[in-house]
Amino acid sequence: MNTVLRLPRGAALAADYAAGTRSFAAGFWFPIGSRHEAAHERGFVHFVEHMAFKGTSRRSASLLSREIDRVGGFMNAFTDRDSICLHCLVPATHWRLALDVLADMAFFSLFDALEFEREREVIISEILAAQDDPEESAHDHFLAAIWPGDPLARKIAGEPEDLTAVTREALYAFYRENFGPGNLLVTAAGPVDPAAVASELGSILSSASFDERPLAAPRAEATPHFETVREYRKASIGQVNYFEAIQLDPPFSTADYHAFAALNGVIGEAASSRLFQSLREEQGLCYSVYSAFSLGRSELLWFASANVSLGKLPRLAAEMGRIVEALGEKSLTEEEFAEVRSRLLGAFEIALDDPDYRMRRLARQVLFADSYLTTDETLAIIDNLDFAAVDAARLRLFSGRTRARFAYGKRTAAAARELGLEAIDETGDRDA
Repeated sequence: MNTVLRLPRGAALAADYAAGTRSFAAGFWFPIGSRHEAAHERGFVHFVEHMAFKGTSRRSASLLSREIDRVGGFMNAFTDRDSICLHCLVPATHWRLALDVLADMAFFSLFDALEFEREREVIISEILAAQDDPEESAHDHFLAAIWPGDPLARKIAGEPEDLTAVTREALYAFYRENFGPGNLLVTAAGPVDPAAVASELGSILSSASFDERPLAAPRAEATPHFETVREYRKASIGQVNYFEAIQLDPPFSTADYHAFAALNGVIGEAASSRLFQSLREEQGLCYSVYSAFSLGRSELLWFASANVSLGKLPRLAAEMGRIVEALGEKSLTEEEFAEVRSRLLGAFEIALDDPDYRMRRLARQVLFADSYLTTDETLAIIDNLDFAAVDAARLRLFSGRTRARFAYGKRTAAAARELGLEAIDETGDRDA
């Protein structure tokens, strides 16, 4: 494992030298996401993300975009439940520009009052658009069902009423309390010496006129209570989004991640997986079916999901249940294990051509373990992946565990009864 480089003013850097690539990717990460917000701060982190593009003490909103556009680069940002990231991809010759623009956005955004009011309406439109997206809405309701009342289940952007209530002063105070160099992790990848990246960042951080504002203390990440729900929520859409889910509590290691990645690859991540082959290819029960897992410091969530017509839902749920239950009873085959290890190796090799992937990979590792593996170390771990370790992950995840089951979409009372799920109406109330 490799430790991060310490930079001036408490910042940290993890950089990956990618010889032969022609682009440079950088991300400015802060370990605060929607799960860390207090009740009166819902949607604040995502709102800060938007305001970072609306002008700084050195650049107007239009100049921020033009500086990167005119060199052929790409700049964006995202907020998730654990962190926020401002990121940029540019031709490698412009790597210093990328770092300078990201630092300007991260620390010197002005939160102009007119821009604030305009962006509030943009975000409300974004929230309403997400509500009209059946898959996104289904996923939001699924999380609310398995994590009732937990901050992890909140919508990342908040609700329209949250955006209506926030003031420019409150949001700017939140930004100043949480977005300082002492909370910054920079990850970078491209054909640039990491020592040069560290030197440039050191110069930027040392020379900038930061006011010495105190940063808020790190916010807690408690393991959420996982509710093994049996719910069928009615929604005015044409199909049904069906989920089965399991949560594991910590501790977790980096080795666990690779074992669970291999296991999930066999179950539902690829076209050759058990779920895809059975539910789509062999039985034609759905168009979209997959499984996924997220692994953090406080929990591992694994789930399988499919979009299915109401008429085929009982068959799909029964077959998905059969496949998942079999995982708790019987090991993978040696052929499955060999193929998924080979696929993970090949997919990783292909991904290494993308500096943006390398940059994000570093951040995921550091935010999880405060350290990271080099690409060669990761390739060696995958290549030496042990069948016994994957089988231990299988038993830990599936043996004797009760699963949450949740359906969202078109519904009849008969379908809910056949599946053994409690009927919930569109307002969230239980049907009589």
